[in-house]
Amino acid sequence: MATGIKQQCSRRYATLLRVYLGMLAFVSLCAAVILGVEGVKAGAFVLLGVFALLCAMAVAVPLRSGRISYTRVGGCLQIEKGLFLRRTLVVNRSDIRYSELTNGPVERRLGVCTLTFFTGGGKVRLHGLGLEDARRLHYLFGGGAAE
Repeated sequence: MATGIKQQCSRRYATLLRVYLGMLAFVSLCAAVILGVEGVKAGAFVLLGVFALLCAMAVAVPLRSGRISYTRVGGCLQIEKGLFLRRTLVVNRSDIRYSELTNGPVERRLGVCTLTFFTGGGKVRLHGLGLEDARRLHYLFGGGAAE
């Protein structure tokens, strides 16, 4: 049985999630300040709690994103996800109907993307892949490799 090399998702994925959480935290802090100035103390208190939660999540993001890994073994792709409860998905190449490579403007700037495999059982997503790794997996597992 052939062994594969275990690969992690890009570290830039954590940066992307921090940017998104930072934007949400900034909006909630601004709304809390506006509500505090207008005298709605309860709403300001709730939004400050949301701000604190988003800041805490921005610290915890690397824990989650660092736990996504994948291994290519022959005609199968083994994906491991989860921070506390590890989940292992095994996707056989013959089960993949097609794959899709997507990235938005911020993701393009950071050089990361999301690879989605469409199988008979549903979608399997790999978030935070480096662009070269994603293109290689897209080609090998659903994009254009000859049967």
